[in-house]
Amino acid sequence: MIIACHEKDTYILNVERGEELFSSLRQFLDKEYIMAGYFTGLGAAGSLDAAYYDLATKKFERHVIKEDVEILSLVGNIARLGDETIIHVHGTFGKRDLSVFGGHLFSLQVSGACEIHLTKLSKTMSRAYDGATGLNLLCSPHSPIR
Repeated sequence: MIIACHEKDTYILNVERGEELFSSLRQFLDKEYIMAGYFTGLGAAGSLDAAYYDLATKKFERHVIKEDVEILSLVGNIARLGDETIIHVHGTFGKRDLSVFGGHLFSLQVSGACEIHLTKLSKTMSRAYDGATGLNLLCSPHSPIR
């Protein structure tokens, strides 16, 4: 991952061909001591693990896609769950036939390029388990587990 531009709390990052987005981003966040933020992105992927969350079953329906796709949009945030940094990302992707699909991301392998526009927040964002949804939702930093 290359920092293409850095000004105050904004970073423009180039995730290079062959890199896995989550592991590269996690290394960058650790190196820069970023505990909270939000980001957008675009580019191209060769494989990804995307999912739809079924509220009724409280489970992710995961789909591994192994084909070249355009990353039309990535939207995500960075928060803490206890001592762990959580990277939460949803993506929209385009296929060669111009059809579009998307979902919650578990992994993404960059095939051509991936540009991330990240804003660091000065405070910490926290997540806590929500029993009604089965998800770790954003909450007040002092919220108990629900």
